[in-house]
Amino acid sequence: MTERWLLYDAGCSICAALAREVEALSGGRLRVRNLRDPEVRALLDRAHPGWRWEPMLLEVEGERVRIFTGLALRARLVQILGPARALRVAQAVARMGGPVLGVDWGRRRLLQQGGALAALALLRRFPGGLPMARPENAPPTPPATGAGEVWEGFVLLPEGAPIPPFVTCAPAPILCQTDGRPEAEALRGEILPVQDLNEARARSSLPLYQPVGMPLQRGRIIRFQQGGSVFSVMLDFGLEEPEVRLWARPIYPRPYPIWPVRHPDQPERLIQPEKISFTPAPGVLLPTADGYMVQWIERSILYTLLTHHDPDGSSIYKIAQSLARF
Repeated sequence: MTERWLLYDAGCSICAALAREVEALSGGRLRVRNLRDPEVRALLDRAHPGWRWEPMLLEVEGERVRIFTGLALRARLVQILGPARALRVAQAVARMGGPVLGVDWGRRRLLQQGGALAALALLRRFPGGLPMARPENAPPTPPATGAGEVWEGFVLLPEGAPIPPFVTCAPAPILCQTDGRPEAEALRGEILPVQDLNEARARSSLPLYQPVGMPLQRGRIIRFQQGGSVFSVMLDFGLEEPEVRLWARPIYPRPYPIWPVRHPDQPERLIQPEKISFTPAPGVLLPTADGYMVQWIERSILYTLLTHHDPDGSSIYKIAQSLARF
């Protein structure tokens, strides 16, 4: 019997959260283990001496140990999960804001693979340098025929479609352990907890939103250590558990790619992103595993609003309508 382990850095709280979500999305096909686990490190030392800190898939069958990284990891995940589940895993990484595994949307040589493998290019190796996004005042590049619909700062793509070449890259901070190379350390990120909304606004200088009547439960800012540029502000609102999550990201791919998703309970059912206008700016709506997600772009900031425990979508409209800017 083959055991498959997706290895992650438990020293990063966001990595741990993503690992649990990936394990659930895999439908039992994958388990997760900590890269810092002595048993795991012993297996890695035996099977791949000189291994580096990076996303890895470990397959153990008796005494045989196989390790997949980089493009081989992405291809293997598609084989194990199938295109639909693989795409959902990639979208889960994207929802986490990218920094979990050092997402680099600009590595187009890793994106021209087609299908779900293109989306899984989000699980890339550490970058060879800091990619630069197109200046805000630069004219947009028109999409090629069949490359998706550009709408309100998004590009709406068919299921499994690769990221079009006209999408500009955006750097993402690395929160996991690295091997210390300068190009990886240049993207070293950090997480700053915030205690209240005033502190979140003061430390990020971003316009933020709060659902009326919902207190802040926790907040954190992800930024680059070098230069201190803010990558995202993540705010959880609710009383006993995070019922609503709001993200604000000033750094993101432009136009921002959006794919359809599979229904959480009916994987044969494909759900296209719905264009909406009940958010502060025109946006898109998609279901998640236990709720709904809306995204909109306002003043060059990408906002994401997630509702949990909202399977019929009865809350997302009311919450989005109640948002108060501060």
